[in-house]
Amino acid sequence: MNAVVRRRLTAARWLGAWLRRSGFGLLAAAVPLCALAQVTGDADRATWIVDPKEPGPDAPPAGRSLFDHLFTGKGSSGHRLPFPFDRLLQVIEQRLEPGSASIRTVLIPLGRSLQRSAAAPDFFRFPRVVAAVTGDPRAGTGTDAGMLLKDRLYIGYQEKAAVLEVISYNEAAARFEFQIVKDYRAGARPHVTYARRAVCVACHQNGAPLFARPLWDETNANVQIADQLSVHGREYYRISVRAGVEAPYAIDTATDRANLFSATQLLWERGCGERDAAALRCRAAALQLALRFVLGGMQGIDVTSAAFAKTLAPTLAVQGRRLWPAGLKVPNPDVPNRIPLSAPTDRDNPDAVAAAFEPLVPRPPLDVWPVEADHGRRLAAGLAEFIAVTDVRRIDARLRRADARRSVHRADCTVSVRRDATPPRIGFRCGSPGTTRLSGRLYLQGGRVTHGDLDRIGLGSEQDAVGMAVAGGAARTWQAHFRVQRGTVEGRTARGERIESITLRWSGTDAGRGSAEVVVHDDITLLDAAVDLLVESTTSGKTDALAPLPFQRARIMPALFEALGLGKLEWCCLDASAMPAIVLEDAGAPAPTQPVAGVSAGIQDFLRFCGACHRSADAFPPNWLQGDAREIEARVRQCAPRIAFRLDMWRMDATQRAKTPMPPVHALPMLGRTETQWRDGDELARLRAAIKALGAAAPGGNYEKLQPCLAGRGV
Repeated sequence: MNAVVRRRLTAARWLGAWLRRSGFGLLAAAVPLCALAQVTGDADRATWIVDPKEPGPDAPPAGRSLFDHLFTGKGSSGHRLPFPFDRLLQVIEQRLEPGSASIRTVLIPLGRSLQRSAAAPDFFRFPRVVAAVTGDPRAGTGTDAGMLLKDRLYIGYQEKAAVLEVISYNEAAARFEFQIVKDYRAGARPHVTYARRAVCVACHQNGAPLFARPLWDETNANVQIADQLSVHGREYYRISVRAGVEAPYAIDTATDRANLFSATQLLWERGCGERDAAALRCRAAALQLALRFVLGGMQGIDVTSAAFAKTLAPTLAVQGRRLWPAGLKVPNPDVPNRIPLSAPTDRDNPDAVAAAFEPLVPRPPLDVWPVEADHGRRLAAGLAEFIAVTDVRRIDARLRRADARRSVHRADCTVSVRRDATPPRIGFRCGSPGTTRLSGRLYLQGGRVTHGDLDRIGLGSEQDAVGMAVAGGAARTWQAHFRVQRGTVEGRTARGERIESITLRWSGTDAGRGSAEVVVHDDITLLDAAVDLLVESTTSGKTDALAPLPFQRARIMPALFEALGLGKLEWCCLDASAMPAIVLEDAGAPAPTQPVAGVSAGIQDFLRFCGACHRSADAFPPNWLQGDAREIEARVRQCAPRIAFRLDMWRMDATQRAKTPMPPVHALPMLGRTETQWRDGDELARLRAAIKALGAAAPGGNYEKLQPCLAGRGV
């Protein structure tokens, strides 16, 4: 088996494992990779969950980004950013559970970001770093509830440009924020601004992080890329140059999860309705099922429960038919895999990106969820991503102290005993579908059960819980009594009931019949009662935990903890009242599309239609509309051949374009135009005429061989 095939199989296995952990059940293992991106509904009439034509305001409409909460303190005058970059990552890691996988990083010397040309010509000496937080919050001490950064913080670092590009979640506004950090270098004071969302969303059409599809060949997971990075002998911010696909896979799956935050928020806030009793009960049912889901090890949503079948699913179905009768379009966080330097022409222009691989190309929806889709399962599983592991541990500890009903479940078993093994091993398989059922193995030493595995366990009609460990126990002649755990807490069934103990009995033969007795502690009902209290307190106005507002951990979990009788904690991250003022990119500068005195009518058109991206103090996108009238005229003249080329792409079929057209397709609605109106309209004709007047008729041939625009920056 060659290396490429091995990498593809590895990626497929990991993706299947992640789908199973994310609540899509064991059927995910049978879903071919190519089917995951197939659109299943009517994409033309469906409603976008996140509409790329509506980027939203640059400044947060509420709250602040997680990046701000991390690096500004109450009453501080600005951001305090550690330098160098590896130190910045260490500060973030201090907020996370210890472990090598808490932050994943890749090196991308030849990428597709706005900073793609910043390191020219030393692309491999100064590769861009992409870092994503994939670890859980560190268990807080005292009253600290911890900061939930998992899948919510992404940083791109280009050392040559001294720029950080940051995407981080804003819990108060329920959206990702885009920020730029300039002058991130030794001895300088970094300048942090909120970026222009229209520019960011042109590529980040999902309003969230994006990443390439497998096999992530732009990264140092590509052996050829790693070889060229190694030539320089640098220690790239303590990041291993030679790495497998584990890191890019982890970033890819993190962006996939982050992509669905908007769907979860939409279903929670609007899918259940407003403030009537049915809406509150719908959100309560979703929260209850999500909590059972996480306590049960994310094995699956209990669709047989009354909360799901009688409350959550029917309410979402009624609201879905009213709000989204043609279904919901899921935004796409994936751009095509790209292999840099794959063609001889790439050697001359290594930072060039062909049109087919441009993030600017409009991406069809990842999927279309029809109106009859299983929104209930999606909402409950999605809410689990907003509940931190530290929250689950505190809830679990509270439930274990509860005086709840115990029940005993029995099953007949087939038991095999390997006395000759080292250590002796006992395998068991008990019950059948629809009854009490479990299977696994135990390892013995003397009179002790030292360890083992509980492969699966299920009670009655519930889904099986899989993958628990035997935590130890006692063994005597023909009997073993043991406990099970998942991670550091006692094991629970898929519905969330705590498994107090299991007793296995067998005959004296090495293979024969036996029986199992499972004692279950139904402490999960205490959690259900606490959620019921939230319904009452929301109805009375004491809390807004189940109101039609975004699902915010720092708002909802404190109310739940109070209902459970847990102590008060300090929760992040909603309160931004003591933070320094928000600074926008190009703050104080004229509006990007504002006319400039002294320039021709043709260039005034460029300001109107292209200024939103190309009139700024930043070098990327190329700022050929920045400056006074004289400077703008000179820059447009310098860039005219490339501008003409991009304008001419509108005359070509989308499948034949060598580069993406300008303005980008997704910018047209913000200009009040459809594609047809723009392609056939007077405005495009005027722009082309203005460029032609500068002596730059639409050139043919290779775009990358045209004269440089602004000292080598492409348009």
